[in-house]
Amino acid sequence: PLTVDVIGGPLDTPYAVRLRELAASDPRISFRGPVPHEALGDVLGVVDVLLVPSRALETGPLVILEALAVGVPVIGTPLGGIAELVEDDRTGKLLPDVGAAAWSQALAWLAGNPDALARWRGAIGPQRTMLDAARDMVTVYDAVVTRPLAARGRA
Repeated sequence: PLTVDVIGGPLDTPYAVRLRELAASDPRISFRGPVPHEALGDVLGVVDVLLVPSRALETGPLVILEALAVGVPVIGTPLGGIAELVEDDRTGKLLPDVGAAAWSQALAWLAGNPDALARWRGAIGPQRTMLDAARDMVTVYDAVVTRPLAARGRA
């Protein structure tokens, strides 16, 4: 059994309308639109795997951080921050192709290898928090501010 919940983004764009039209005859596919941040934990708590089929460079995809924080593996495209957060075949899967055929093959493979989800879940360790990120930024800024100008290439 497979269900697909498309979550996020406005539902009234031409692209979203077209997707809903294409999926209208399949009761396994639902479009939920944006989810309030406070409800995200509940939504992710029942997800087997998060799919992030990004076609654009993602610098720090929060939804992936949130999924990994609750132990949900991720399948995504290897663009920017996605490739930095998802360890291929360890905490999820990185698909080298953003085309529909690659996604179809990946999902078919996953359906035939359900043990992969358990393996991926088991490999997801504690995730960095926003406090961790803030501390890292303070360290970087402190190093830049306290380093002498000559060390930064200026006399």
